[in-house]
Amino acid sequence: MSAERFMLLVVLPAVGVLAVIALVLFGTTATEESDAEAEASWTFMAYVMGDTDLEPYALDDLTEMATVGSSDDLNIVAMVDRSPDYSDDGVLNLDDWEDTKLLEVRQDEFIEVADLGELNTGSSDTLATFIETAMTEYPAENYALLLWDHGGGWLGMGADQTDGEDGLELDEISAGIDAGLTAAGEEKLDLLGFDACLMATFEVVSTLSPYADYLVASEEVEPGHGWDYRELAAVSEDPDIAAPDLAMTMIEGYEAQAEEEGTESDITLGLIDLAAVHDLEVAMNDVAEAFVADPITYSPDVASAQNDVLEFGRDPDPTSSSYQIDLGGFLANLAAEEGEIAGLADAAIAALDAVVLEHIAGPATSTSTGLSIYFPPTENLFYEDYMGLDDVPAWPTMLAQYFASGALLAEESRAAFTEAINPVVTLGEDGVGVFAPMPAAGAESVADASVAVGFDNDGELVYVLEMPATVMEQDGAVGVGAEYDLTYLTIGDGSEDALVYQSLGIDPGTGHTVIDIPMDYVAPGDDPSEYRDALMTVVLDEDGSILEQDFYARDSTGSLGAFDPDPDGLLFPIALASTADGEWIYQQTVPDGITADLDALEFFVNDIPEGTELTFDLSVTDFGGQSDYTSVFATAR
Repeated sequence: MSAERFMLLVVLPAVGVLAVIALVLFGTTATEESDAEAEASWTFMAYVMGDTDLEPYALDDLTEMATVGSSDDLNIVAMVDRSPDYSDDGVLNLDDWEDTKLLEVRQDEFIEVADLGELNTGSSDTLATFIETAMTEYPAENYALLLWDHGGGWLGMGADQTDGEDGLELDEISAGIDAGLTAAGEEKLDLLGFDACLMATFEVVSTLSPYADYLVASEEVEPGHGWDYRELAAVSEDPDIAAPDLAMTMIEGYEAQAEEEGTESDITLGLIDLAAVHDLEVAMNDVAEAFVADPITYSPDVASAQNDVLEFGRDPDPTSSSYQIDLGGFLANLAAEEGEIAGLADAAIAALDAVVLEHIAGPATSTSTGLSIYFPPTENLFYEDYMGLDDVPAWPTMLAQYFASGALLAEESRAAFTEAINPVVTLGEDGVGVFAPMPAAGAESVADASVAVGFDNDGELVYVLEMPATVMEQDGAVGVGAEYDLTYLTIGDGSEDALVYQSLGIDPGTGHTVIDIPMDYVAPGDDPSEYRDALMTVVLDEDGSILEQDFYARDSTGSLGAFDPDPDGLLFPIALASTADGEWIYQQTVPDGITADLDALEFFVNDIPEGTELTFDLSVTDFGGQSDYTSVFATAR
């Protein structure tokens, strides 16, 4: 495409843009080059938003698609936007490019149908045009649409970094699919898939259920390799394969590849029957309406139900967490309470079971049930844009009422520790237990509780970990407590050992622990002040053995995704510290960093030396947002 032709596209009105792009994508030349005149069994449409730091992974996935390639039974067509920043590699027979191309994927090669210039893949118009033209020019009995990039659940996915960091919000995904289907004269997709993090949510399925029969998506952050597109060969092996069977083939391939890559510990991926979503919406509406009718009675039950549930997209920084909790776990906890809402939660569980046809999970996500839902523990962490989700029935209203009822909590029901009774530390052979009593009414309102462990380091109180605390009873008193094994973690590269700060999450089913370690990543040659926020995740089994390590980084939009650091770069673990003048800061724990060569790193679980003075900070927050904390001190032995 000439520069003049592309400029014409940019200045046309929206309808004109669609028409011209469609003409450019599939003019006479495209039809002559395509083998798709005859209707195939399946057309697989890959919308690859690769203008992000995930670009190198996009090239790997495109190569996987090309191991299968199009055939008489299968059309594979991809719109691929690339970045000027993250990779200059070509892919098979194509050299590097920095804008957007439409590709027909053949076996071991790509046919460049059109060079589209720089398109904004964060625009619903671009998505709509891709769907329309792919369906029109590559007709098939069945259609699958894959959306590929960073994912953020109800926030949508993307963004396109060259086009102002524009992403596809959830309503834009809905509008794009709707417009594309309408223009192509099709009613629905047979299969919709997200090779993206965190997209298996109640909000996503509620919004997109009108546009496809089945959905494949993950509750948790996905590893970098994503799906295994070699599994598309299932269509060649059985051209009559039905959508659920093709979906399960992709899910099983994802699991097998994760096992090969050593990333299986905390994966999730599920097959969703979108036709059953309406019944789930009705059931969730019933739960929400019962709550809204009597929030004073049910708010403590809801607070308790959301507290001890698997959370996805966690981050040691509470302002960066996704607060997507497992829907089935939340409903199961709520069903264990008393009153009308418990029975309605049971009914919602049955509806959820009908929606999630199949689901795979790793040992650290074993209690996941296939769909998550947005539920920040307190209003100060709630993102107000959530209230603008028009296609999510009842739940936004319920959350708003939940937080409003928290503001009406009586003083005696507020989360607060009992000042007259000191916290208790119990030292044993296996570690230490900490417990802080609370008034019973306040304990019922706890929405979040944690214990942070620190020690004195040259006049600064440095914290080495934070872990969940639970409401419990001890010696006839109610309060919150936790157990700690008196160890700390360091990471070494052979020349330097670095203390790390651990944020712990525990799978309630297997006891596997996920340790999130915040870090600064500095690329080779960059000044240490030019760091990138990163997160290392280490998965331990119940015996404390390391099963897996994964590395993630945030892009300029704040999206968290798999990342391969340059081995010549540096990592600076960071820890929370209280300085001598009482200031709280996150600080790097080593002055010169450690290698970013992940294969060269070693993990050391160290015993706290005898005689070390430890500080245990217990904190509680009620669903009205009031917090309290107390400290207790002990000497390691």
